[in-house]
Amino acid sequence: MSQLTRSTDRGIRISKVRLVHQSGEFDEYNFESGMLNILYGVRNSSKSTTLRVIDYCLGDRDNPVGALGAAVADEYVEVSTELRIDGRSYTLSRSLTHGRMNKVAINNEDVLVSDFSDWILGELGWPNLHIPLGLNPATATQLTPLSFRNTLRHIHRNEESWISFANKEQEFTRRAVVSQLLGFARTRTADAKKEFDLAQAKRRLDEAQAVDREVQESTVQAVAAVSESLQLPLARSSAHVAAARQEVLTELETVRRRRRQLTTEIQSITEGRSAPTGNPAGYDPTLTSAYSDVTRQLKQATEEVAALAEVLEEHRRSARTVTAEIGRMERLISSIGVFDTLPVRQCPACEQAVDPHRHHAEDSCYVCFQTVDDDKRKRRAEIEIRSLRSELEDLDEVTARTGDDLESARALQGELQSRQTELAQRLNEERAAQLAPFVATLEELSAQIARLEHKLTAFPAIQAILARRDQARHALVFAQHAVDELGNQLPASQTTGRSAVDRCSVFADRMNSFLSEFQGDVWVRSDVSIRHSDLTFYVGTRPWDQALGAEAKVLFFLAYSYATLFLERDLDRECAFAGLLLLDNPYQQGIDQNVVRRVLMKLAEAAEETGTQVISTQAVTPPKDPRRIREITMPTVYAAP
Repeated sequence: MSQLTRSTDRGIRISKVRLVHQSGEFDEYNFESGMLNILYGVRNSSKSTTLRVIDYCLGDRDNPVGALGAAVADEYVEVSTELRIDGRSYTLSRSLTHGRMNKVAINNEDVLVSDFSDWILGELGWPNLHIPLGLNPATATQLTPLSFRNTLRHIHRNEESWISFANKEQEFTRRAVVSQLLGFARTRTADAKKEFDLAQAKRRLDEAQAVDREVQESTVQAVAAVSESLQLPLARSSAHVAAARQEVLTELETVRRRRRQLTTEIQSITEGRSAPTGNPAGYDPTLTSAYSDVTRQLKQATEEVAALAEVLEEHRRSARTVTAEIGRMERLISSIGVFDTLPVRQCPACEQAVDPHRHHAEDSCYVCFQTVDDDKRKRRAEIEIRSLRSELEDLDEVTARTGDDLESARALQGELQSRQTELAQRLNEERAAQLAPFVATLEELSAQIARLEHKLTAFPAIQAILARRDQARHALVFAQHAVDELGNQLPASQTTGRSAVDRCSVFADRMNSFLSEFQGDVWVRSDVSIRHSDLTFYVGTRPWDQALGAEAKVLFFLAYSYATLFLERDLDRECAFAGLLLLDNPYQQGIDQNVVRRVLMKLAEAAEETGTQVISTQAVTPPKDPRRIREITMPTVYAAP
C-alpha cells in the first residue's frame, strides 16, 4: 500500500537505541517505521534488554539493576533512545551512574523521572487525568494519576504479561487505560471524579453532622454548668455573652467606685483629717501632732546618742595611744643601762672590727671617744613621759564627761521611745474605733469585686465554646452546600464523535478481524465483545479470562495489540494512539511457531498499512519479508546468570 494511505506520524516511533560501555564504546540498533522490526538472536543476546532500554528511557522509576538487570547495569554507563513524538525528534538518555539515576535527559536537559509522565503526556496530547483509587468511585478514598506508564504497559508486552492486560495491574487502572485508548477517558474520568467528589463530600457531611451533634450537646451542657456555678444568665449566642459581660462590667465599676469613696474616707482618718461625717465622740485631734513631735525628738535623741558614743570611743582610743607611748618611753629608759654594757664588735658604717679593750677614758665612748653623760641620755625620755601623763589626765577627764553625757542621752532616748509607744497605742486604738464601721463594708465590697472579676474570666471560655459550636454549624452548612452543588452538576459532556458503545464495538470488530483466520485452530469459534459500562472483554457469553486457555489468551492479546495499531484510523484523535508496539518473545504458552509467524506477518502488514511501528524479539528464525520485516541480528551474547 502506498505511503499516501498511511496514517500521520502521530504517536511514538523509535529510531535508534544506544548502549554506552564503560570504555566509551557503544552498541547501537536502528529501527524503521511502517514495518515490523525483529530483534533476532540466541538466549542472552540482549534482545529483551533492548526493549527494556526503550522502556527505561520512557520513564521507568526503578533502579538500573531492577530495570535492566545486573549484567547490563555493570557493563554500561548510559543508555539512550532516539525517537519521534508526533513527528518531533527527541533523544532520551538515562545515566546508570550514581547521582543521575532519577533523571531523564531530554535532548540533554534533565527532567526528574517523577515529572516525565506529565511531559510526555503533554507532547502526545493525551489527557493527564487522575482516577479514583478503586473500582467504585463512591468508596475510593483518594485519586491517583493515570500516568503514561500505565498505558505503556499495554503496548509493551513483556514476557510476564502475555496472559494478562498488564503485569500486576489493578482492575480500576485497566479500565481507565482501555477508556483512554478508546478515546472516552475524559468523559468517563470526569463522571468517576464527580462520583468520587460527591462521595467524599457526603463523607465530610456525615462527619460534620456527627461533630455538630456532639458539639451542640456538649455546648449546652458546658455553658449551663459554667453559668450555674457562677450564677450567670444562660447564654445561647455570642450576643447574649456580650450583653451579660457588659452588665457585669457595669456592676463591677459601681462597686469599685463605692470602694474608692470608702478608701478616701479611711485615708482621711488615718492621716488625722476629719472624716466627711465629722469626728467621732472622744477623739483627741492633738494625738497625731503629739506623736509627730515625740517621733522628731526621738530621732534627734537617737542621733545624739550615736554621736556621743562615737566621741567617747575616740577619746578612749586616744588614751590607749598615750598610755602605749608612756610605756615605750619607760622601756627606753630601762634599756639605756642594759645596752651601755654591751661592747660594739663591728663598725656599723664600714663593718671593720672594733676592739672593746682598746684604751679609752672611763667617761668616754670607746668607739668615737666622745664624753658620755648618763643624765643627758635619760633626760629627754623623762620629759616626754611627764608630757604624755599630763595629756592622759586630760583625756581621762574628757572621757568621763562624755560618758556622763552619753548616759543622759540614752536615758532621754528611752523616755522618748516609751512616750512614742504610748502615743502610738492610743492613736491606733482611737483610729481603730474610727475605722471599725468601715471594715465590714470594705470587706463586703472586696468580696463583690472578686466575685464579679471571677465571672468576667468565664466569659472568654463561654465565648470559645459557642464559637466552636458556630464553627461546627458553619462546617455542616458548607459540607451540605458542597453536596448539593455536586449533586446539581450536569453530567459530563459526551465524548466528541462516537459514543462509548460504538467505540468498544469498533475495537472489538478490529480484534475479531484479526482472530477470524485462527478460529478452529488456536482461537475458539466465538467473537470478542466489550461491555462499555465496565470495559469487560467477553468471548462469546463469558469473560475472556474464563473462556480462554493459555494459548488462546496469547492470541487474544496479540489481537488486542493489533487493534491498537488501527485506533486512529478506526476512531479519532480522542484516542491515546501510541503507534508503537513492543512485543517481547510472542512465542508463549506452547503456541505453535507457524501460528506466531502468521501473526507476525499480519502485524507487519498492519504496520505498513497504518505507518506505525512494531518491535518484537524472538530466538527462532523470523519470517522473511524484506518489504515489511526488518531483521536485526543481535551480536552480543552475555553469560547466563
